Amino acid sequence: MNNTNIAPSHAVSDHQANEQYLASDILSEEGLAEFNNRLHEFLDFYQLFDTFINELRATIACDSIEYEDESTQTTLVNGNTGKHLCEYALKYDGLSLGDIKITRDTKFSSNELDLIDVMLAGLILPLRNALRYQQAIRLAQRDELTGLRNGSYYHDTINLEIERARRYKIPFSLLMFDLDDFEKINETYGREAGDMVLLDVARRIEGRARGSDVVYRNGGDEFLVFLPNTEKDEAMIVAQRIKDAVLNKACAYDNNDIFFTLSAGVVTVTHGDTAGKLIERADKAIFHAKILGKDRIYYDSMTESGLIAE
Repeated sequence: MNNTNIAPSHAVSDHQANEQYLASDILSEEGLAEFNNRLHEFLDFYQLFDTFINELRATIACDSIEYEDESTQTTLVNGNTGKHLCEYALKYDGLSLGDIKITRDTKFSSNELDLIDVMLAGLILPLRNALRYQQAIRLAQRDELTGLRNGSYYHDTINLEIERARRYKIPFSLLMFDLDDFEKINETYGREAGDMVLLDVARRIEGRARGSDVVYRNGGDEFLVFLPNTEKDEAMIVAQRIKDAVLNKACAYDNNDIFFTLSAGVVTVTHGDTAGKLIERADKAIFHAKILGKDRIYYDSMTESGLIAE
């Protein structure tokens, strides 16, 4: 990349919004106030950046805008990279809020660079608030013990996946795993040992799930695995692979080897499903697996009616 017009990666803070170029010919003081007010309307990170990008593009010609925050593993890229780059480190009271890069094929004028500084300064406080909100949402969607997605996240997202499956005729499957006789582990070794077993199970399920799968702890000793673009045969293979990961493999706790098994229910999405109905069907499949002797996988036969076919 040609760096003949690169702005140093200097820190942009919210304090810069009051500096001398507020009266710039490019953006009036009233216009800047309106711009800042629009940014403050959003707590959602992506809505905030969509608005910022649209406002910036409406004011200054640019080819690409890229944002990255390593602390939250957030990356956003808009457009194709141009030859000339200006790069900024965004900070609020010394706290890093990530880095932003703006490029285009022609050089930025000094007036345009000043204006970018002003607009980025207006972004700082809304961005700080959006990142905080994003982090709060992430924490609320994580199970405290295992770090997996929780049941709340499942219910927030799975109906969208059902709608996507119907629209594009791309089926998915859901696995439900339940520890066999988990209450006996708690009674024999104590609740702390039970937590260790749950954590061990979570790691083993994650280790055998595919990269595109999503693993949840749905509460207690129940785990879910969302399998995108997956029908019965492949879902059964994944379920067996996960079940085998715990077979005859003990969880060590306080000089004790705690052995356990899993029962699994497998369902594939149908046209009549909702997030709740999928759970109900998987739960019934688990029930059948338990009745048949535990430590086994049961596929919901009702799944064969109304399947979403590719």
